[in-house]
Amino acid sequence: MRRVTSVELLDQGLASRQELEGNLNDLWRINRYLGGVSSSRRLLRRFFERSPRRHLRVLEVGAGDGRLAGRLRRDLSREGITAEFVVLDRRLDHLLAGRPVAEGLRPLVADLMELPFAEGSFDLATCNLVLHHFSGDQALAMLRSLAAVVRGAVLISDLERHWLPYLFARYAPWLWQVPVSRLDGMASVRQAYTGSELEEIAQAAGFRDFEVHRIVPFRLGLVLWKIPALLNPAQELSSGAEYLRSATEYE
Repeated sequence: MRRVTSVELLDQGLASRQELEGNLNDLWRINRYLGGVSSSRRLLRRFFERSPRRHLRVLEVGAGDGRLAGRLRRDLSREGITAEFVVLDRRLDHLLAGRPVAEGLRPLVADLMELPFAEGSFDLATCNLVLHHFSGDQALAMLRSLAAVVRGAVLISDLERHWLPYLFARYAPWLWQVPVSRLDGMASVRQAYTGSELEEIAQAAGFRDFEVHRIVPFRLGLVLWKIPALLNPAQELSSGAEYLRSATEYE
């Protein structure tokens, strides 16, 4: 399936308030039931395997209404892991549509290409369904921008470009609350990357220590490491890793 780039309708800021709220609800449904939550858990588990710890400072970019970050924060808290989340989006109306402050999240409107943070300000930077919006030099710049503000790793979860999820997005009208979500969903799949393309992007951006994970259903995970691998494999399990192991995840 050839990659085709486009500007998704919601990115143009032309949607009504009702369409925006419906789209954010649709995105949460996709994340909750079709891989967003489980792939984020999978990547977090991988992080804990290399970096066991009880406190995290996390930057979530392209956070939308913050529901995914809120879910992960609560899940980690149940296991005694304190996670301070800063949820960043370039659209104020996205953040206002949710309740990030009530969820214990710190909302921030900013451009992820010009992050207002010092080098190494966070343990982790995470993003979900964001990378496919960037191509060429912009995709490389995005990865470098995120890596600059972390001292641990960058965890990226996104769609895998394939005909099956494209057809699912197109011919499953019951999945969408608003029509714009269906159109943007189809566009997202068309401009998503394959696993081999993610490897090429990471290498072109200058990363040597990285991993690409293929996660069912049609999700890809990219981990950009800023910390070295542990020398003793016996040290690679933490309570956080044990918790995240319980999620339904696939190679």
